[in-house]
Amino acid sequence: MLDIDRFKSINDRFGHNAGDLVLKTIAEEINDRIRKIDCLARWGGEEFVIMLPGTPVDKAAILVEELRESISKMNITGVDRVTASFGVASYCSEDTADTLIQKADNLMYEAKAAGRNCIRRSE
Repeated sequence: MLDIDRFKSINDRFGHNAGDLVLKTIAEEINDRIRKIDCLARWGGEEFVIMLPGTPVDKAAILVEELRESISKMNITGVDRVTASFGVASYCSEDTADTLIQKADNLMYEAKAAGRNCIRRSE
C-alpha cells in the first residue's frame, strides 16, 4: 500500500488538475514496473494498493524501494517534488483481504511516522 505524501498540499498549492496529473503519473510509473499478473488499484483519495501474487516480501520490498525512488525523482510539470510512503505486507494463510490490507495500512502509517518517503515492511 502506498500513500502520496502531503497530497492535500499539492491540491491546495497547485490545484486539483495538478493533483489529478500526479495521480495519473504515479499510476503509469507503477504500471510500467509491475508484471501483467500483478494488480494496481486506487484505494482511496491518494492511496494505492499493489498486489504481487507469489512474490516474497523481501522481493516485494526491493520493487517498492525502486518505485519509491523513481516517484521521488519524477518531474511532473507544474508540481514540486512528489514522494510516497509505503507499507509492504506479506500474505499469511490466516489472512483475509481485510486483515492483509490492515497490515499494509499500519506499515504505511509507520512509514509516514518515520518521516515519509520511505517503506516499512513485515518480516
